[in-house]
Amino acid sequence: MAYIRLTDQQQRWQERAATIAADVLAPAAAEADRTARFPRAQLDALRDGGLLGLRGDAAHGGAGEGLLTTCLVTETLAKACPSTALIYKMHLESIEMISRAPTAAQAAEVLPRLVSGEWLSTVAGSEAGHQGGAWAGGPKSTVERVEGGYRVANIRKSFVTGAGLADAYFFMCRYEPEGAKPQQLMFQVLRDDLAWSVDEPWDGLGMRANNSSPMTFNGFIPDARLLNPDNQRVDLMPVVLGTYAATYLGIAAGCYEHLHAHVAGTTLADGRRMGDVETVQARMATARIELERSRALLYAACAAFDDGAHGGPQAFFEAKVACDAVGTFITQEAMTLGGGTAFAKRLPFERYFRDARAGMVMGIAHDIALLNVGRMLFPKPKVERTPA
Repeated sequence: MAYIRLTDQQQRWQERAATIAADVLAPAAAEADRTARFPRAQLDALRDGGLLGLRGDAAHGGAGEGLLTTCLVTETLAKACPSTALIYKMHLESIEMISRAPTAAQAAEVLPRLVSGEWLSTVAGSEAGHQGGAWAGGPKSTVERVEGGYRVANIRKSFVTGAGLADAYFFMCRYEPEGAKPQQLMFQVLRDDLAWSVDEPWDGLGMRANNSSPMTFNGFIPDARLLNPDNQRVDLMPVVLGTYAATYLGIAAGCYEHLHAHVAGTTLADGRRMGDVETVQARMATARIELERSRALLYAACAAFDDGAHGGPQAFFEAKVACDAVGTFITQEAMTLGGGTAFAKRLPFERYFRDARAGMVMGIAHDIALLNVGRMLFPKPKVERTPA
């Protein structure tokens, strides 16, 4: 149920995503989880449906859709196959900067291939020292400035979705010019620009088909790959956080739908319908309320962003925290209400249960997002500098 009015166009994109999810993603989701096989056919279906360029401008071959549409689509895909949805989310995140502020050469040579889905992109941001929790802050690995670009020496990224399989990488690092303030740099690196290795196989507890392995990069990045060299203002965090939130909201919603069908269709040994048991009704009602509350928060934040009315990233950090939490809560409830049958993997809840746990540690980890909200609630007073 959407408590925010959707436009006809938003509904059409949501319906297109739902059709692909039902026809392609859902039938293959359990096998993708079991084998940890990268979902190439599923991603091809998203490409053919025009979803990989959802936020790209029409001038570059994209659909030019807003963040609410993007999160509606991401949520819908995650209900069917969270691994595919997370790969999709990473593609959208990784091309957001180049989509908003491309150089002339990037707009002509690189962006159309990313927006069309000819090239799949991903994010190479997390440092090896983060341990998957981002406890160490932003990227610390440094590049050296050389003629015509930057030298990369043994930069190790700890969790790269689609490691070694993507065609392009949103690559973040640090540059420390002598006598000046360090800079955080962003590049759109193509797979053949650098020498790279996938350092360990991916064998995750959940999100098993997304190949989030550590990678090591070496070589030379030409200046042409540097993103936003003119430092245009690009509001990247709402897209990063909103699509994360939508992924875990989708996990919660997908699991809830399976759980509701299970409860509604189950007759207990004493002859009662499972849905007539009051404790079950109360648990299902609580799960429904938490799901809709989280969804309303995310949709409202996205709608405000699309209208240019949002006041910063706080609402998106809040939505990310809420959707992480609702994913873990509803999947926990499903495992409890499913009982031994769920524990024995004879119901689909266990897969959602494992996938949902990624929301607590992946990307901007749950604890870090929560701390950011707290810091925004209690900002430190500005210190006025005394003129020398």
